[in-house]
Amino acid sequence: FPSHDNFKTINMINYKLHDNGWTIIIEDIDLTKANQSDINDISKMIASNTLVVIRNQNLTIEDEVRIARMFKDPQCFNPAIDDNYISEMTGCEIDGSEGLFLRVSGEKDEHGRPGIAGHVSEMIWHCNEPGAEDRKPIVWLYGVRGTEGSRTSWNNNILSYRDLSDDIKKQINNYHLEVLLEAGFDAENPDEELIVSDYNPPMVRENIAGQKGLFFPFLQIVKIKELPEQQSKEFIDWLAPYTIQDKYCYHHDWRDGDVIIAEQNLGIHKRWRFEQIEQRLLRRAAFDFPDQDYKN
Repeated sequence: FPSHDNFKTINMINYKLHDNGWTIIIEDIDLTKANQSDINDISKMIASNTLVVIRNQNLTIEDEVRIARMFKDPQCFNPAIDDNYISEMTGCEIDGSEGLFLRVSGEKDEHGRPGIAGHVSEMIWHCNEPGAEDRKPIVWLYGVRGTEGSRTSWNNNILSYRDLSDDIKKQINNYHLEVLLEAGFDAENPDEELIVSDYNPPMVRENIAGQKGLFFPFLQIVKIKELPEQQSKEFIDWLAPYTIQDKYCYHHDWRDGDVIIAEQNLGIHKRWRFEQIEQRLLRRAAFDFPDQDYKN
């Protein structure tokens, strides 16, 4: 991880670290002018630190599409283009985004449909598509309007894994998870049907930069495959609060113009309850790391 000095530079990008020592904050880049080299540098920051916060942006959807395509294989939400389109996203797509961006908002469209996460209640700790083997490892969120007063928190499971005892690391090294394909995020709708995935991801994984950490979206884990049910429950109940201790978390109080880009293999996040959800609009995309050397 970068040092704790206030300001650092990677190539031409100036950044600083949050007081937690690991979240990268960039305040003086104009993403409308970003080139592939800039995106590659930002991607290295995401891989090493799991989370990059970029302030003071003014992006059109065309700007965002251009940036998303400088990453790799952005997820498409257009059923006419993508055979794997998720039908639950219907009505959340953004016109002019080539099927790459979704509305995150309680605001209704002309057909009376909200965006994703359009409920006032907390959107519980989760990651992008925990039960999909080909899931995209990066999620992009851009605060368009009405974001002030809302809060989202992320954790860093590289650090939480690093602090585990050697005995625990050895114990969990070969664990695999039974996880939900998608999760019921709305606390006000606890009876939502949940589907368990056929894919059993490993609990300990290595990211593209060669760093080990926990894949542990604990509220979407049904069971640790290798453990009896009760023992699995007890272990998850012990590990979950450990991974979201404040020293492993970054709490973001949104301002319009903020961009947050987060790695989804070794970190999870939640949105806190927000009463003005119908006035809040974020744009969301998911994609992979661009091809380059991340280990040197």
